[in-house]
Amino acid sequence: MLPARMEQAGGILRVIDFGEASPLRSQTLWHAVAYGVSRGAPATLSFVRPAAPYVSIGRTRSPWEVDLAYCGRAGLPVYRRMVGGGPVYLDPRQLFFQITVPARWAPPARQQALRALLSPAVRAFQAVGVPAALDSYGEVVVDDRKISGHAGGQVEEAVVVVGNLIEEFCPERAARILNLPHPRVREEVERRIRRYVLATPANPEGFKAALTRSYADALGLPPQAGELSAFERATVGELDRLFGSRRWLWEVDGSPKGTWYVKVRAGVWVCAVQVGRGLVVASGAAGRVVDVAPVGGIAPRARDGLAGLVAGVKGAGIEEAVRRLQAWGEDGSRLAGAWSRAAALAV
Repeated sequence: MLPARMEQAGGILRVIDFGEASPLRSQTLWHAVAYGVSRGAPATLSFVRPAAPYVSIGRTRSPWEVDLAYCGRAGLPVYRRMVGGGPVYLDPRQLFFQITVPARWAPPARQQALRALLSPAVRAFQAVGVPAALDSYGEVVVDDRKISGHAGGQVEEAVVVVGNLIEEFCPERAARILNLPHPRVREEVERRIRRYVLATPANPEGFKAALTRSYADALGLPPQAGELSAFERATVGELDRLFGSRRWLWEVDGSPKGTWYVKVRAGVWVCAVQVGRGLVVASGAAGRVVDVAPVGGIAPRARDGLAGLVAGVKGAGIEEAVRRLQAWGEDGSRLAGAWSRAAALAV
C-alpha cells in the first residue's frame, strides 16, 4: 500500500477518462498529467483508448527496433514515450490506464514501486472476474501468461505506471511491427507471444469502476472526476509538437549490429545472432533455454557442430547453456554473451 499524503492538493484521487483519442494524444495526454502531478496537481488515475493502431517505443530504445518501412505502408505512426520498455503495438481493442503519483509517495526501488502501483490493478482484475496475480517478475498474469502490458518511469517529480486491459490482441501484428532479420525469427516471436500473452475481454466500464475503487482504497484518497488544468492543457500542445517531431523519435539511434533481442514478457525472450551468413535463433523462459535453431546460410561444418550444441543446451538453465556455449569457439562465445544479455533484458 502506498502512503497517502492528504496534504496533496485537494486531498483526492483525480480520475480523468479521456475516452477515445488519436494515437498521438493517447500518449501526450497522460504525459501532460505527469507534468501536472509533478507540479502539484492531485494524484491521478486516467484512462484512454487509442482511436487507431500505432507503435510506441520506450525512452531509451532505438527506432531501428521497429520495421519502419512496414509501419509506413500499414499507416502505423511510431511515437517515443517518456517511460521504459521496448516497441509495442497498440490499438483500439486495448483500454489503457495510468496511475500517476508524486515521486515521494513511491518506494525508491523501481521494482518495488512497480509492484506497489500495479497491485491495485491486480485487485481490479479480480473484481471483474479475471483470476489475476502479480508474479515474481512483477507481471500481471493469469497462470504464466501476461494479461496487462505495463511501463513505468519518473517524469520530473511524478511517478507514472501505465497498464492496459487487453480485450482482443493480434500476435501477428505485434510481431510484424518489429525489425527482425528473417521470417523465421518473426515466427518464433509470434509463437512466444501466442503462448505467453492473454487477452481478457472483461467489461471495460466495470473494469474502470473497479480500478478506481482499488486505487482509491490503496491511496486512502476519495476518487473525484476531474479534468486537465490550464497548465496541463498547454503542456499537451507542447508534447504534441515534441512527440510528433523526427528529432524526438530519433533521439536514441543505433542499429542491431548482428544481434536482435525481443522481450515477450518478463522472463521470456527471443534472441537472434548472426553466425556467418546465417542466424542462430534461441528463445528462453523462466531461466531456461526452450528452443534453439539455425536459420539460413550457416556453413556446413558450423551447422554440424551446432546440431550437437543444440542437443546439449535445449532445456538447460541459462547459466549452464552459457557455460557450454563458451566451449564452442568464437561463435559460441558470441552466442553466450547474447543469450546472457537477452535473459538479463527480459527481467
